[in-house]
Amino acid sequence: MTDLCDPPVLPIAASIGRTPVSPFHDSPGLERITLAGGGFAGFARRGRWAVFPCEPVVGDGSIVEATLELLDVVRCRGLRPVFAGVSDPTVLCGEGFVKVLSAFDALVDLRRFSLGGPRRSSLRHSVAAAGRAGLSVRPWEPEVDDEVASVSTSWLATKRGGEMGFTLGRVCDWSETVGEGRVAVDRAGRAVAVATWRAYDGDRGRVLDVMRRRPDAPNPAMDMLLVACLSEFARAGVIEASLSAVPVQLGRAAERVYPTESLSRYKDKFDPQWSPLWLVAPSLTSVPFAVRAVINAFCEGGVRRVIRSNARAS
Repeated sequence: MTDLCDPPVLPIAASIGRTPVSPFHDSPGLERITLAGGGFAGFARRGRWAVFPCEPVVGDGSIVEATLELLDVVRCRGLRPVFAGVSDPTVLCGEGFVKVLSAFDALVDLRRFSLGGPRRSSLRHSVAAAGRAGLSVRPWEPEVDDEVASVSTSWLATKRGGEMGFTLGRVCDWSETVGEGRVAVDRAGRAVAVATWRAYDGDRGRVLDVMRRRPDAPNPAMDMLLVACLSEFARAGVIEASLSAVPVQLGRAAERVYPTESLSRYKDKFDPQWSPLWLVAPSLTSVPFAVRAVINAFCEGGVRRVIRSNARAS
């Protein structure tokens, strides 16, 4: 039960992690705990809180055994555990933890994915419009690194509070997380949008990690890019793709930090199944403090810095 440093454990998460949040146990900057039977978990330390992306990734043992072992390790270190996005909180709740609805994951069944039908009609129009605009999709390769960095920089310039992390990917970390990247380019070969993905469930699933576009990119660029990725995964035999989770809406102030309402509308165009995720904390009275720790794990420099940045931008 020691901390892991090198090499990255993402290939293990891709093999044995069963949920779309599993690969984020290997997000850069997290501390990692190995568990008996080949399981592991990564966490962000925020004060006395150990903030985990979700339940532990399980190796040869059971989820019950892995969870109990993880809780013992964390408590021995004098930390309080909180789990940000758990798909099945049964085991933790059986240990006295409480659950709070935190997000909905947008899951696409790739065995049935197509652009047919009324629910995805806007995607059909976007793909056709992108073709007329001369856009195309190519793998993210080293020769486009500078272009991708430019896409990210221009995208970040439109956002308040800077770049987030934890289970929200960053372009600068892409090479460390062993992800799959695709880039939309215009007729001149200039990158206008980028999307990266991580594998899970024995390579049967993909979860969207980074999703960014230039502010001046043609409107259908991101639609075309994501459709191309999903279609490619389906042809390769991938069963499920997550467009990543969208936090529950918490009011106008929270929308200024993270635009959940617009993200939900955008991802709904892909006609996903919305699956609930739960924040799991040690007790009901600890929930406000656990929520704050989770937010601070996502917000580089802490949520106070984001709030101050938003106030200056108002």
